[in-house]
Amino acid sequence: MNEPQRNFYVTGGTLQRNAPSYVRRQADVDLHEGLSAGKFCYVLTSRQMGKSSLMVQTAARLREEGIAVAVLDLTAVGQNLTAEQWYDGLLN
Repeated sequence: MNEPQRNFYVTGGTLQRNAPSYVRRQADVDLHEGLSAGKFCYVLTSRQMGKSSLMVQTAARLREEGIAVAVLDLTAVGQNLTAEQWYDGLLN
């Protein structure tokens, strides 16, 4: 028998690109197709539903296909900022 995989399950965080427990969903197909076609896409769902893992998977797949990808963490920009401060935070 094979030895059980360590760290197969991940709780409370984003799954890495090579996570064996990642389950490909229709959202993976839809997001990839939309972005590949140059469409504006967004993912809207509640907490802990796999949005960040979907982003990691999709970004990696697009990069593998030679498409330039930029990932911005808007939570790191801050709150209660002027428009100038907010845009400056994106650039830093």
